[in-house]
Amino acid sequence: MARRFPWVLAAVAWSQDLEYTRGRWHGRPLLSRNTAPRHLLATRRQLRARDLRPGGQDPVAFLYFRCRKAGKLVYANLYLIADAKPVRPMTPARQSALDKALAARRTCRQCGEIGWAELPKLHRTCEACLYSVGLAPDSYLHEYVIGEPTVSPTDLPVYSAGLAPVIPLPTAHTARVDVPKVVA
Repeated sequence: MARRFPWVLAAVAWSQDLEYTRGRWHGRPLLSRNTAPRHLLATRRQLRARDLRPGGQDPVAFLYFRCRKAGKLVYANLYLIADAKPVRPMTPARQSALDKALAARRTCRQCGEIGWAELPKLHRTCEACLYSVGLAPDSYLHEYVIGEPTVSPTDLPVYSAGLAPVIPLPTAHTARVDVPKVVA
């Protein structure tokens, strides 16, 4: 069986000599783990750690590796460090725009209150407003919110009709009882 990415001796943008690569991917050299020259090439995050940014340059190569958590191959862009530009400084105007954007993620759309954590993207509503409007019967918030139930006694049979009967758990003072199997 042939290797998926065999070793190939090819011309590359960062060296005048021929370098061993793993072939080409999307028209650019493909490199595997520990084969990219770290003093010449870097990913976007590695550039950021050096207070640099790609600065509009296209990637000169791709780095591939297997992500065990995702169970698939991951491809990362590699940029020339020599062509990278310094990161733009954070100005007061950029900082205030960033603060406004982050505050909008924490603002409840119902009551307008700003919380300390980002609200769910689906509804951007705080738990108090969700509870006052009325929670769905299967909402996870029923376990956490304390207060009066939002379901009236007349609506209760409608919601509980589809629920399975609850089996009580044994308490500490009761002994375990084996229930005989019923054979029909």
